[in-house]
Amino acid sequence: MKKRILFLCAQLSVRSQMAESILTFRGHAQWDIWSTPIQESQERTLAHNVLEEIGIPLVETPQTTEPYFGLRWDEGVILCSGMTDT
Repeated sequence: MKKRILFLCAQLSVRSQMAESILTFRGHAQWDIWSTPIQESQERTLAHNVLEEIGIPLVETPQTTEPYFGLRWDEGVILCSGMTDT
């Protein structure tokens, strides 16, 4: 059974989908990979270009979820925590 992992970006940037794309490319067989949704499509284009430079495709149909209680994850990676100075 695959372990479930969530890449979380509190600011809804494309960082979570970039992380999902990299792990999908490098080690997808052992993970059920999820990420938080993104807010801006312009960021998605930039992420696509950056990943393309290193030969990794941006996940076109990511498994996304808004974090809420009730879902279980084996691992979680916080990529940006939002406003940390508040």
